[in-house]
Amino acid sequence: MGEALLVGAIAGMAAGTILAFLSHIAPRFGAGNFIQDTNQPTLFGKPVSRREAHLVGLLVHILLSGFFGFAFALFVELGWLSDYAYLPMLIWVVILTLFSSLVVMPLEGYGFFGRKHDNWFVVDALITNAFWGHLFLVLLRLWMLR
Repeated sequence: MGEALLVGAIAGMAAGTILAFLSHIAPRFGAGNFIQDTNQPTLFGKPVSRREAHLVGLLVHILLSGFFGFAFALFVELGWLSDYAYLPMLIWVVILTLFSSLVVMPLEGYGFFGRKHDNWFVVDALITNAFWGHLFLVLLRLWMLR
């Protein structure tokens, strides 16, 4: 069980890192900027520079990706999810999107389901999370299920 949890966390962080990398190079290919900048970024009520806010955002993104990878592997090992397959991952992606829409997006100032950003924000998040799930399963199979 320990190996599956470790590989799940690492695969989650790796998938999150790949997505973060793609989000940085996408504007170079005409994709535009997905997230609007706020006026003055703050961290725990203290004003920070845009660079500091960006680095903290990347760190939180990668840590959450690792946490969700670890949790998926844990739930499979406990039998709460059936297998490392696409149908359980689809269920997990919906749970992940609901969590980010109800907890993370409001904390970032985008409101519930990202409504302050735009009406399609949650759809973009669902598609992005589905891509994360696909990357996670591919990496997990490469490293663990040989």
